[in-house]
Amino acid sequence: MLHAKRNDPPSQQYEITEDGRALTAFSLRRGRVGARFTLHGVDYLVRTHRFSGSYELLGADGTAVATTDRVRRSWHMTCSGRVIPFSRTAAADREHTMLDDGGERVGAIRLTGHLRSEATADLPGLDSGLQVFALVVVLLRRRRKRAAAAVRGASLSGG
Repeated sequence: MLHAKRNDPPSQQYEITEDGRALTAFSLRRGRVGARFTLHGVDYLVRTHRFSGSYELLGADGTAVATTDRVRRSWHMTCSGRVIPFSRTAAADREHTMLDDGGERVGAIRLTGHLRSEATADLPGLDSGLQVFALVVVLLRRRRKRAAAAVRGASLSGG
């Protein structure tokens, strides 16, 4: 199981551990389109497509390792010819469930902690790079929704 925790709640720097051991770190800093992380000596880039709402995991050579379609209530991650369905199962994007081919729950990504500053991913059958990618996608989606809500709130208040 992966556990992501923000270093300092106002920051967007996360550290990921796997079963208590440090695995990698990434940042969701403002203005960046996606995130970067290094796993087992390999650099990865999670690229966000702002207008389509889809994401890509790019390897060190720039090739797509995995992609998602538009992340909504239901979405899919595609990797190595395999399509993995996810479904949001809790309000406010707090939980995304990984489903098998029959639609049964096999894993989940949960946002937890004070101000949703932590997240866990229990996604059996996926290698750690794909688990980190799915976790980063959910966190990026949350950041995107919060930013959109802030813009709507400012425009409605006349600010």
